[in-house]
Amino acid sequence: MYPERTDEYLETIFLINRRSQAPARTSQIAAELNVSAPSVTEMIQKLSDAGFVEYTPYYGAELTDSGNSLAIKLRHNHRVFRRFLSEVLGIDPEVAKKEASVLEHVASEMLLDHICQFMQHVDICPKCEEPEDRCCKISR
Repeated sequence: MYPERTDEYLETIFLINRRSQAPARTSQIAAELNVSAPSVTEMIQKLSDAGFVEYTPYYGAELTDSGNSLAIKLRHNHRVFRRFLSEVLGIDPEVAKKEASVLEHVASEMLLDHICQFMQHVDICPKCEEPEDRCCKISR
């Protein structure tokens, strides 16, 4: 499995599940990612084997607890990079979105923690409103 593609699928399933409050159907995932339905089925099987997705044919895919945790982390990482690139560095928001999609897969936790701290946590991460549930390990 390619980590970037795996991450894209997890994030897409997460967003579809959240939006529709129902399992993500193969056709929905294919449309979101602009791939074929058989490619989606193949990746969902791999994600299921890895323990990230529960899949029922003709019903859809839902994230397991570990899949959901990873998807939330990926969404947070993307948001941190997107906002840092656009708001701090002044990069066009659409370009920042594309760059964030690349950076979220390769950046270390240390880099993300420092950027999040620099951005003052709460501005980009509602989890940071609760001291015991911050997104990063650096104290304020």
